[in-house]
Amino acid sequence: MPRSGSHRAKPARPQLNRRPVVARRLSREARAFPVVGIGASAGGLDAFKNLMDALPANSGMAFILVQHLDPTHESMMVELLAGHTAMAVRQATEGMALERDHIYVIPPGTYLAVESGALRLSRPQARHGARLPFDFLLHSLAEACGVRAIAVILSGTGADGSLGLKAVKNKGGLVIVQEPDEAGYDGMPLSAIATGAVDLVLPVAEIPDALVKHARGATLAGGEGPSGAPSRSAWLGGDDRRSAPRKDRS
Repeated sequence: MPRSGSHRAKPARPQLNRRPVVARRLSREARAFPVVGIGASAGGLDAFKNLMDALPANSGMAFILVQHLDPTHESMMVELLAGHTAMAVRQATEGMALERDHIYVIPPGTYLAVESGALRLSRPQARHGARLPFDFLLHSLAEACGVRAIAVILSGTGADGSLGLKAVKNKGGLVIVQEPDEAGYDGMPLSAIATGAVDLVLPVAEIPDALVKHARGATLAGGEGPSGAPSRSAWLGGDDRRSAPRKDRS
């Protein structure tokens, strides 16, 4: 006898691609590599290029780039960055597995998150002016990767990333900000520094070395919880370069 009522399934979270995340049975050691979320807006393309020029191709890390893009136009970021690195550069797609020595670029008009070792795409719910895609990524990165999460804030206007970097810091991850005096636009770097949760303020050319030293230290510590991790100064070769906003800017 047919039931008098019906049960409607809850609508799924909006996705650009409904392909399910591929289940991968990886060992904990195989998945335990640092994942670096890098965010920028205005002036970010030049900063991205300079960073890619200096990054080694075999660092053992995965990199996720979030640039504020026009949602109505196709992105050329993959093509623009591919000539600046020997790493594989990919535009992120739903369910794409994170791999070492790969660079993943956010598509226009999306939010990007990390979940169970894979990238997840969703459509922003906020109006265009209020979107904070880098904060969105960093919150997920902190939850998914813990101490393996790294946030890098480059040139840009506004404050995107300043909330998400706190989540990374609270999970024991590393937070690096581009030197504001060097950035084409210092809004995002200065906003990040003002949180008091930044570990390093560096010129872009020095960020790759800090990332490599950090990754090396995290690997020696097993890449797990803060109890077994070395100090920040040990991670960075004994040179603890935490910086506060300079008051003598001219």
